Amino acid sequence: MKRLHGVTVAALTPMNEDGSKVDHAVIKDYVDFLVEKGVNGIFALGTTGEGLLLSIEERKKALESFVRAVDGRVVLIAHCGALRIDEVRDLLLHARSVGADGASIVSPFYYRYRPEELVEFFLKCSKDIEDFPIYLYNIPALTNNWISAEIATKVHKERPNVVGIKDSSQDLLHVLSLINDTPESFDVVVGSDRAFLTVLQMGAKGCVSGPGAVFPEFFVQLYRQFQSKDLESARETQKKLTKVSLTILDGASIPVLKMVLNWRGVKAGGCRAPLKFLPEDQARQLRERLEKVLEEVGLNL
Repeated sequence: MKRLHGVTVAALTPMNEDGSKVDHAVIKDYVDFLVEKGVNGIFALGTTGEGLLLSIEERKKALESFVRAVDGRVVLIAHCGALRIDEVRDLLLHARSVGADGASIVSPFYYRYRPEELVEFFLKCSKDIEDFPIYLYNIPALTNNWISAEIATKVHKERPNVVGIKDSSQDLLHVLSLINDTPESFDVVVGSDRAFLTVLQMGAKGCVSGPGAVFPEFFVQLYRQFQSKDLESARETQKKLTKVSLTILDGASIPVLKMVLNWRGVKAGGCRAPLKFLPEDQARQLRERLEKVLEEVGLNL
């Protein structure tokens, strides 16, 4: 089983200019850009990838394009989260059948669930899909449901192929609990750019980053420095990474990420409604701030 490690980017989904259709032809160019920058993995059709704004059929077709584009060069994880269990299972079975390396399931959202209900949700979603790596996905600011170390452990013990969790809680104590209070066979990757070096030192296997899907350079550099135990250089790289990430709003705005990726020469297109690009004056101000920061850290659009 291929598993997430190092720098995984939460890929954007290229679309046409008004965001009404996925631009399958551009996905290959975008994936080539990411692979050439040295990323270790691609997390497709998640929050940053507007996956939950696409229909089930659109998600399937887009994933097939990502699978063809990646062509085994890096680890490809398909986000298969949905509110309804039968839709999650449909997406999981499809992801496995078309050649994704694994999948991720966000906790159910909108309604608040008790811990035992969350366990039941994940177990039912993954029933009879034992030969396929699955990651839980904790993003409580958007789902209102936390995946605790206890929940993760219970699911992992029942389904050993639920091999890890992507945590985007921004809570380092929670991350530490996930790392320390789950079995050693359970991996933790973290969506917290400003703490990338910190979580690596805590024992996380890597990151899953939205800003990294636009500016992968410092993420890749930091991970390589960490691997070579050059922590002094890694700390300096973390400072540069943080400056860039903050300038593009820490990945909280998909329109901003797509605008910047377009500025970098990778055709990302528009966003799925109701998401929309910034007004012209705000976009101009953002670009001016970004160009200034990039000059400071030695990076170009």
